[in-house]
Amino acid sequence: MILFSLLSLTGIILLASDRFEVDYFVTGEVAIAWMLFMIFPAISIVTSYFIYHKENAYISKTAKFVFYSYPVIVVLSVFGLINLSNMLIIVIIISVILFLLTIVALIHLNVFTDATGLTSTIIFTVLIIISILLKRYHIIYSGLVITMVLALFLIGSFIFGIRCLYLGERNKYFKNVTFWGSFIITLMFMGLLWKLMHWPGGNLIITTSNILLPLATVIFLLTLPSSGYTEWKPLHKKIIIRLLIPWTLIFMLFLFRFLLPEVHNIIWNKDVTIVNYGFDMPDYTIELKGNPDE
Repeated sequence: MILFSLLSLTGIILLASDRFEVDYFVTGEVAIAWMLFMIFPAISIVTSYFIYHKENAYISKTAKFVFYSYPVIVVLSVFGLINLSNMLIIVIIISVILFLLTIVALIHLNVFTDATGLTSTIIFTVLIIISILLKRYHIIYSGLVITMVLALFLIGSFIFGIRCLYLGERNKYFKNVTFWGSFIITLMFMGLLWKLMHWPGGNLIITTSNILLPLATVIFLLTLPSSGYTEWKPLHKKIIIRLLIPWTLIFMLFLFRFLLPEVHNIIWNKDVTIVNYGFDMPDYTIELKGNPDE
């Protein structure tokens, strides 16, 4: 976290200086990357604080209250942003408060609940699939739906990865697999969200996640047999199964994109044109020469 924070501050100083002259597109992608490096340490610190004080009744009740009242908070925040859009300071304050309350709600879901529970993971996975379909058919408000679903799930995945560091105890392999696995899941869905919304930095995130995903999959498959998996605690085994659900989804999307581009186009594009990869040669016909009666 300290390293990420130092990189973030260094990036901001460079971007603000006159010596760092690059075009707007590159500057936007670099700025987004450094901004994310600032957000992740902040989420890590807040999550660690709640984990350390998990037994505190006041903190647990506060997180629970924010979680169950979150839909009302979102509606009020959107109403305030729409009606006060001409007041920049108020918009920034509302956005920051909404972001912090979102983290608290997701902390309740990923820290104060059963770590082996599959219900929330399955529900979010189904919602992601539904939101992709809504986006494909250009259903009204589909952009808002997929933005909220992906944003909530990617932040929740990162928070759950932080929690796994505390649940791993002395199992270092489990800690590395669950934390970095959760981080790659976060990165994949973040890249997907950025790309769909055409935000700056989408290409950078997509490229990074597309490299990390197959590499991490191969490393996991090669090292799992020698990790003593059969001797792990049931808790650790169930957590791995929980992470495999979103991992399977993003890996399938990865395979569709690079190995089955036709399927990839069907998933993301409503109007798919079938291309005939021929050589523009006329059809061959057999002609009979000479007397056909012979």
